[in-house]
Amino acid sequence: MKELQTFDVLVVGAGPGGATAAKRCADRGLQTVLVEKKKLPRDKVCSGMVMGKWALEIIEKEFGKIPRSVLTDPPLLAGHRFYVGPEIEDLEWPTPFSWRKDLDFFMVQGAVKSGAVLQDGVRVARMDADDGFCRIELHKEGTIQHLRARFVIGADGASSVIRRCLFPDLKVRFSGPIRECYQGQLDLPRDFFHWFFPKKLPRPRFNVNHKGDVFLIEGSGLKELRQEIGESLSPYGFDPSSKPIRKDGCTIALLHDDLLSGAFNPANGNVLLTGDAAGLILPITFEGIGSALKSGILAADAVVGHFDDPDVAASSYIESLKPMLKTIEKLCKTQEELKTTARLGAGPLAKALCDAYRETLTIQEG
Repeated sequence: MKELQTFDVLVVGAGPGGATAAKRCADRGLQTVLVEKKKLPRDKVCSGMVMGKWALEIIEKEFGKIPRSVLTDPPLLAGHRFYVGPEIEDLEWPTPFSWRKDLDFFMVQGAVKSGAVLQDGVRVARMDADDGFCRIELHKEGTIQHLRARFVIGADGASSVIRRCLFPDLKVRFSGPIRECYQGQLDLPRDFFHWFFPKKLPRPRFNVNHKGDVFLIEGSGLKELRQEIGESLSPYGFDPSSKPIRKDGCTIALLHDDLLSGAFNPANGNVLLTGDAAGLILPITFEGIGSALKSGILAADAVVGHFDDPDVAASSYIESLKPMLKTIEKLCKTQEELKTTARLGAGPLAKALCDAYRETLTIQEG
């Protein structure tokens, strides 16, 4: 019988959190394999903004300055613009801007250079305990492979297979953002990210941004807001009858209540969850790159620091997440306050939204 290939750490998901965790583990001498269900580079529905303190600082520290080739056109946004009825507010915040396939692949290449073994186009089918290790079944093009790992870091997104294996009874609610890509340009400043709140409420909303020779309309309520999208964007040159050249979507796991109540702790024994798999997306902006990077670092450090004691690694990781959870709790409260502010009218809401987005970008500490 062929000997089962064994690694110190298996990281599932080659997004920002997975790439960072894999690189950090490999840098510290652990035999690390990084598996990704799609062939790389692969696209990802996401704004592609490198927002906030965690994202900017961790990428530059772990991977170096983002190359110009990884960024789009425009490569740097000047900030965010908020449209609430006739009211407009600007938040100046320089933000590197990318397609996620390029940003993620840049970080994956960094992990590989540090010694992580990459297996892409491979789907995790199941995970079982195996005498102090995890046994993982992988499927690729009709073949089945089994690996053993001392630790598994689940960074496989909102619909995480690793989370389902670890917590099969956890009930998860999901949101489903849609992205529509149109050829051409709108008469909106290209170097701003444009947020529209056509019902003069914090939700539903949609955003518009330009990348190269296309513009994108994104949001969880596109179907609900179809008429409002046409009315809001027609003054800027949008034809409501036009069809997107591409349309896709993703999922967001809504786990904030479970995390904050302690009903869900994103680690158990030698399996640790990060980023969207752990429900750590930030409220208000629903930005996930920074929290994925931060939790990827914390998970890797817990594994490296407590490699011989998985239970201590899990509890150490959960303890290290507490400042992040306090950040999420504070932003959840701000999110609720926005609903109250909406009753005061479009002007107060526009200002409050601008302030709330600024808070999400500045609150990240440690």
